[in-house]
Amino acid sequence: MFVSSGAADDSRANLIAKQMGLQGRVVWFDAEANLWELSTRSGVAEAVAQCKAAHINTIVLDVKPLCGLVLYNSKIAPHLTEWEGRHYPQKYDLLQTVIEEAHKVGINIHAAMNVFSEGAANVPGGPAYKNPDWQCVQYEVERFLVGDNGARMKMTCSNTPYMVGDICLYGAGSKPAGVLPPNTTYLRITHDGKPISCGIATGKARISNPEGGFLLLGAGEAGQWLKDCSDNKVRLHIEGNERFMKIGELSNVHNAIFVNPVNPEVRAYELSIIKEICRKYAVDGIVLDRMRYPNIYTDFSDASRAAFEKFLGKKIANWPYDIYKRNPIPGDDIIRGMHFKDWVKFRATVMHDFLAEARKTVKMAKPTVKLGIYVGSWYPMYYDVGVNWGSSANTAQHEWWPDGYEETGYANLVDYMCTGCYYTHPTRKDAIAAGDEEWKSVEAATEESMNAVKDATFVYGSLYVYQYAARPDRFVESMRQCLDKTQGCMIFDLVYLRKYGWWQYLNEVFPAPAKAPHDVPGLIDKVKGGK
Repeated sequence: MFVSSGAADDSRANLIAKQMGLQGRVVWFDAEANLWELSTRSGVAEAVAQCKAAHINTIVLDVKPLCGLVLYNSKIAPHLTEWEGRHYPQKYDLLQTVIEEAHKVGINIHAAMNVFSEGAANVPGGPAYKNPDWQCVQYEVERFLVGDNGARMKMTCSNTPYMVGDICLYGAGSKPAGVLPPNTTYLRITHDGKPISCGIATGKARISNPEGGFLLLGAGEAGQWLKDCSDNKVRLHIEGNERFMKIGELSNVHNAIFVNPVNPEVRAYELSIIKEICRKYAVDGIVLDRMRYPNIYTDFSDASRAAFEKFLGKKIANWPYDIYKRNPIPGDDIIRGMHFKDWVKFRATVMHDFLAEARKTVKMAKPTVKLGIYVGSWYPMYYDVGVNWGSSANTAQHEWWPDGYEETGYANLVDYMCTGCYYTHPTRKDAIAAGDEEWKSVEAATEESMNAVKDATFVYGSLYVYQYAARPDRFVESMRQCLDKTQGCMIFDLVYLRKYGWWQYLNEVFPAPAKAPHDVPGLIDKVKGGK
């Protein structure tokens, strides 16, 4: 499914960047993780000085975090005023402060925004809460365990870390449950629900589902229910109750509350923020993050149905089953319908067209501002969030690939792209030696990125520093892989560089200053011109 070794060997972008001594050296300043450390000018100055000493040429500053409350003086978006019970400094403009301090020492500043996240589960006041009709609508299925004796219990998690108080089911593709609280009851059942064994699992459980069957875990009332089913030899089956819910109403939702990218009000709002930042601040770039759907299960709103039917040129007779039906049995969650591939292409078209609008907005507001984007490097699986970040020249043989999907590729619309190569193994050989699949390595992820983008823009392999805690050797080797296979390296995040004191390793890999490829006017056109 993923590309083989050597996929980046013929990259003209790599060749030219190396010949000219260019490297994108990017450090990301996450808003939430660094909120208080960057809430004073002295704190900002210290972080910028460390970046300068480490020969970083680009700082990406998160000014619109997941909650949708911004960290600059906006006349459009609501401001963040409080965080976890503490008041944020009034009238403090983080963006302006970082621009001033960074420009003093010659580092460029790119303002990042979490585009379609406008609320967070733990932070009130975001636009997603004030405009509930903006929220994505998720196709959900409530699962129930039902016994042949009429016993019934709601099941709230499957193939995920166990949650106390729930019944959790592990089936195909799941791993052992891991660390469990005391007095956790387990019940192993066959594929057709017949109890096999039951007991108490504590500590680091090594209990897994039987081949072809399921493992059930529960504590308290849920645990007693499982034990009763076992004692009475009750055969169980799974039933589902379909629901269409605003994403902010889901109890198990990820922290981010996504809004619907099809909604014209949402699109206009996000574009207005981009325009405001470009016109009001001396930023060198805009970086878009979470410019995507939250998952494969959104958006099933009336607005999206109307837009999809317009895209198809006909009505959907059996909504949503002509797209897919959610199977109540975990592990085989989606039963595809006749328009599943059309839906994949539709969602990717929505994102492509929004990015085209965003690029036009940036360049009209201030032509010199660069437009960057962050995506995950796992291209063969990224269709599930509605994004084709590859080149329009990239075609593939993935089983989900719709006819003409390459037309939705948007790599040529950005000035650079950070692809998250978030793996602990620096090389393919490291992954294989550890018993993992070789694509779960930084080397393979960078090659996957280059293969998909095909020199349509500059690519910077990106690393999550937290994954290398206590393993700086792997961090250094992973940075080298990014620089070898792509035109730069983005490091996420400042907070871990500070916490671990790893600035020295940046100096090891970046021994002297260098310019970023995206800062050389016309260079990407030269790259493309050689094709």
